[in-house]
Amino acid sequence: MKNIELYITLQPQVLDTQGQALTRAVHDLGYKQVNDIRVGKVLYLTVDEATDEAIHNVVTTLSEKLFANTVIEEYNYTILGEASEKEND
Repeated sequence: MKNIELYITLQPQVLDTQGQALTRAVHDLGYKQVNDIRVGKVLYLTVDEATDEAIHNVVTTLSEKLFANTVIEEYNYTILGEASEKEND
C-alpha cells in the first residue's frame, strides 16, 4: 500500500479569484514582495496496488472522474512511499 499526495490546481490561464484576494491581503499586511498566489487542493490517499503503473491508473481515473474538474483544473501526484500498518487502521 502506497501513500499518495495529489495536487489539484487551476490551470494557469484560469483566473484564480481566491489567489488574487489572498495576494491583496498579503500586500495589505505589508508584504509587497509576495505575488501571484494560486490556491489549490492537496489530497492524501493510500492505494493498495503492486506497481506504479497500476497506481497511476487508479489516481488518474479518480482525478479525472471525481477529484478534479479537468476543464479548468490540472493535477499531478507524488508517491510518498509505503503506508505503515498504523496508518491503515
